[in-house]
Amino acid sequence: MTINKFIEEGLLRPFKGKRIDDGCDLSLPLVMVNPRKGDIEVAASQSVTLVVWHDDAKECTLTLRLAPHARLSLTEVYASTKYASLVIEQAEGSECNATTVVLHGAHTAYETLLNGPHASFVMNAAAVATGFDHAQLSLVTRHNVADCKSNSTVKSVASGRAVAEFKGMVYVAQDAQRTDAKQLNRNIELGGGRVVSEPQLEIYADDVKCSHGSTVGQLDEQAIYYMRQRGIPQSVAERLMLEGFVGEVVDHCSVEPLAELLREALQTRLNE
Repeated sequence: MTINKFIEEGLLRPFKGKRIDDGCDLSLPLVMVNPRKGDIEVAASQSVTLVVWHDDAKECTLTLRLAPHARLSLTEVYASTKYASLVIEQAEGSECNATTVVLHGAHTAYETLLNGPHASFVMNAAAVATGFDHAQLSLVTRHNVADCKSNSTVKSVASGRAVAEFKGMVYVAQDAQRTDAKQLNRNIELGGGRVVSEPQLEIYADDVKCSHGSTVGQLDEQAIYYMRQRGIPQSVAERLMLEGFVGEVVDHCSVEPLAELLREALQTRLNE
């Protein structure tokens, strides 16, 4: 699986700068391929679609700064084993919608700092771990000021002798009143696969709406039985359920050609 064909076909525009503003051509989604280290600012009131693509094993450290009322649609894909971290700093009224797909044993850490009122952060992530993979996703969301929202959903599938690990934290500072934060982690274990789920809340304000949840289970046997009664073989029924489970995450990707590529990649991994 490669991102290069989308660049060659003119569907994505490579980006290697440090600031996304009126001087950038935003007629196409921007893409960064195997970045190493960077500090990137999205200028005030800009609306940007950005793809970050990883298919090598070298470490990556990125910081994305959203100026007031900037809007960022972010898709990050881990097509190889990798250690990476991403910090997202959000100013007043900024919006970040992130979609993350982990296809191998990557260790990735996100930290979002909601530093301005009325900022919002949405994360949808999926990880598929097979064989001897160890896929780890850490997500820390810090509500540092009042009137911010966050909503994160992380899904994982672990099979064989693989481990899928989620560590989540929603932090609400003392002055971050009227925070609205949700965090959900849903997981499926297949065969000998193992899931580790550690969602947490740390709240110091009193006027908040915060929730978190975690589920670890097997495929729904009743649903599989229902499909088998309609002539669908069990192996096909199981695959369809898994594809639907993780496919909901890919549906949030705002770059449709890339979303289709990710669906195919997830199907390949699930077939393993």
